[in-house]
Amino acid sequence: MKEKSTSKFTFSILQLQNLAKRDPQSYYEEFQTHYQHFQAVLQLFKFNPHEYNDNFADLVNFLSHVSRCYKEELKDFPDQLMEILRENATVLDPSMRMCLVKALILMRNRDVLLPTDLITLFFELLRCKDKVLRKLLQSHIVSDLKKVNAKHKNLKVNTVLQNFMFKMLADSNVTAARMSLDIMVELYKRNIWRDEKTVNAIATACLAKDNKMIVKAHQFFLNTDYEIDTDDSDSEDDTSALKAITATTKVNKKSRKRQRLLDRAKKALKKSKKQKKNKENCNFAAIHLLHDPLGLAEKLYAYIQKMNEAFQMKILVMNLISRLIGVHELILLNFYPYLTRFLRPHQIDVTKILVCAAQATHEQVPPDVIEPLIKTILFNFVTEKNSSEVITVGINAIKEICTRCPLAIDSDLLHDLAQYEKYRNKNVTSAARSLIRLFREINPKMLHRKYQSRPTEASVELNQKNYAYGALNTKSYIPGTEALSLDPPAVNTVEDEKAYDSDGSWIDVSHSEDEVSCDEEDMNEKNDNKISKSAESSSNKSDDVLPKKSKEKGETCDVADSKKSEEKDKTCDAADSKKNEEKNKTCISDDLKAGKDKAEAISQSRILSQKEFEDIRIAQFKKKVSFAKGKKRKSEITQPDIARSEIVSLGDIEKLAKRPKMDKEARLAAVMEGREGRENYSKKRNTKNPLASKTQKQHNKNKAFMMIKHKVKSKIKRSFRDKQLSLRNALLKRKKQYK
Repeated sequence: MKEKSTSKFTFSILQLQNLAKRDPQSYYEEFQTHYQHFQAVLQLFKFNPHEYNDNFADLVNFLSHVSRCYKEELKDFPDQLMEILRENATVLDPSMRMCLVKALILMRNRDVLLPTDLITLFFELLRCKDKVLRKLLQSHIVSDLKKVNAKHKNLKVNTVLQNFMFKMLADSNVTAARMSLDIMVELYKRNIWRDEKTVNAIATACLAKDNKMIVKAHQFFLNTDYEIDTDDSDSEDDTSALKAITATTKVNKKSRKRQRLLDRAKKALKKSKKQKKNKENCNFAAIHLLHDPLGLAEKLYAYIQKMNEAFQMKILVMNLISRLIGVHELILLNFYPYLTRFLRPHQIDVTKILVCAAQATHEQVPPDVIEPLIKTILFNFVTEKNSSEVITVGINAIKEICTRCPLAIDSDLLHDLAQYEKYRNKNVTSAARSLIRLFREINPKMLHRKYQSRPTEASVELNQKNYAYGALNTKSYIPGTEALSLDPPAVNTVEDEKAYDSDGSWIDVSHSEDEVSCDEEDMNEKNDNKISKSAESSSNKSDDVLPKKSKEKGETCDVADSKKSEEKDKTCDAADSKKNEEKNKTCISDDLKAGKDKAEAISQSRILSQKEFEDIRIAQFKKKVSFAKGKKRKSEITQPDIARSEIVSLGDIEKLAKRPKMDKEARLAAVMEGREGRENYSKKRNTKNPLASKTQKQHNKNKAFMMIKHKVKSKIKRSFRDKQLSLRNALLKRKKQYK
């Protein structure tokens, strides 16, 4: 009888719930009776909270659905449920606790409850040993805060909840602290709480007592959010620069020099596009928002020295310390000797430690501190006793360190590393060439003369740079403005409209001064060659006109005179070469000074327009391609744009140009993998029935030799013709059998 009464009661309450939502006033009396019944059952439930009550659960569900219809009557109902959960959260039956939580979520979704009161309660409920409940609470907190901050940032709600969540990170209950950290990380990733307060709160978890919290906080700061660039602005700029260079070859007279310039421009453009494609665009907003990065790095360094955890944990902390030093350019001098302990080829995950060493270097670190680090890499990795893979890893690590701190290596050590360009292994040679290309870009003076390429106009400007430690290389002008005219361009003129086609391509471009001077030099060289050839031919003719006797007499005198003239020519050539070098140096310095003065005058006098910035970009691109005046050394490799990112990946250290040889086990595994599924493609053979009897040939194999002795003798005495005929007959017989 009791079961029938409860089923009827639930049916009536569900029916009343549907009717009360449609017409609240008509069913007000029924609602009052059920609410009074709830108050009576509530008093009984408080005596036994650990037991599940069906009647109480149905009443809670009914009142939560009708709470929006009777707001004044049910204004104390949410507080009563929250009080039950606060006092008896750990004692309640799991299904009963889940019922109360779902009722509160339902009322919050219908704006009956404030978010601050409910979310603070839910954070306290994270202490419960109920995994399903914790997942529900986490998803609701994240979705509710997303809804609150959808239109605009609700600072009042955010500040109250953030202050409460920061206390939860230091809670004695480990599960509650872990869940609160997970919620904060997810809110940051979803761009809901992406502010300094959240980041600095997560930073406190880096020094927590729980290892899982430490790993989660470190992974948060070390994680990279890759941004996909949808804008093609860089590619458009490069194509416009290439159009400006190729315009001269389209309009003007074609020459070999202009074609060479065009080919070099295309190669440089192709290389820059490839580097932009491979470059990692990382978002380190979390690390940049830290209030005290130096204090955090020092605390982590003190923590790692006393650490007794697994080595993978130690590498994780090392990685974060190095990232903090590299991003914020901190000076933590004790960290570099600590890294040298682990720089051995046999060390576990030594490439990750090399990544930390490269990330922790920057231009503000004294070179005397980083020099021992590089020497340990040289002595332990870049030696001929090691394998080629170990040498390449060492050279790649030194290259990554030098990209961030060019003064860390001496010219003698650099020359020794550059000689690995002719090593017997391709991986080592490619690593050495990449190091040479790096210093061609950042500091060509440190390279030996034979490793320097033919200098361009951009590299000549680099040679004027002061590379001393702590030297200020700030510029009072925008580089590239010397290519502009001193007079500001007129706005919306007819010439601008004629200069560009509707597609954006150039129609007519005038010669620059450099091209005109280069063309004149080519013409002068051709004229000099013609004059020298005509002089030689005239001298040969005059020699033919002289008589034979005078020639014979003057031969001895000519030998002596020729020796004297050769010695004079050598001394004169040496003096002339020195004078020419000095003249070239003075001319280059004068040109640079004039260009700087012009650039300062332009950049300080007016605001540049967008078109002028495009012209500057084109001029800077031309400097990388066009060779400097007076420099006649050939260069096979064009200077690339070195991408100096804040992060060093394992691929940069473990970069191998050629795949290493496989060992025996790897080769066998590859062979067996290739044999899989090849049974269907094997050659089909005629197999006999296994139940059939043996042939006479098979029987003869098991017979005694004396039984077949007479047959063997007859076979030996047979001639070649007899053997041929018997073989033919046997083959014909076998062919008939298998038809």
